[in-house]
Amino acid sequence: AVSVVVSPSSGPADERVETRVAGLDPGQPVTLRAVAADERGCLFQSCAHYRADRRGELHLSTDASHGGDYTGVEPMGLFWSLSPAGMERPYQRLLPRNIGTPLKVEMLVHQGHSLPDAIPGPVVAKGEVERWFTAPGVRRIRLKEGNVRGSLFLPP
Repeated sequence: AVSVVVSPSSGPADERVETRVAGLDPGQPVTLRAVAADERGCLFQSCAHYRADRRGELHLSTDASHGGDYTGVEPMGLFWSLSPAGMERPYQRLLPRNIGTPLKVEMLVHQGHSLPDAIPGPVVAKGEVERWFTAPGVRRIRLKEGNVRGSLFLPP
């Protein structure tokens, strides 16, 4: 059986994760896709094309993407390349409004290579990862001075 493991499964949004896929046939082409929804329900997605190694595994920290939304070895590529899904209004940004709630990202492994806006092949494995924007007890103070906007985060 094919499996996808993202570790850690829950952690800070700026912390690197390790994504591994196992149980594939050697050389099997797959598309990895990340899907997330913001607080308003707007869908964001990204995808990358990979080929399994001789053991039928993928390690995003060492294996290169051959197409999709990025190419090359990019362990966090599926996260930084998230963009509005085809049915959404373009040019939206994935910005957390409620920083006390994690962003849930579903990681999908599809058979074959599919283009970013095309209907992907069948799902052979899926997993979920949570990305937190603040640590417990951190206080956020919104700042506004003229045209400048920002946030000050204070530790507990």
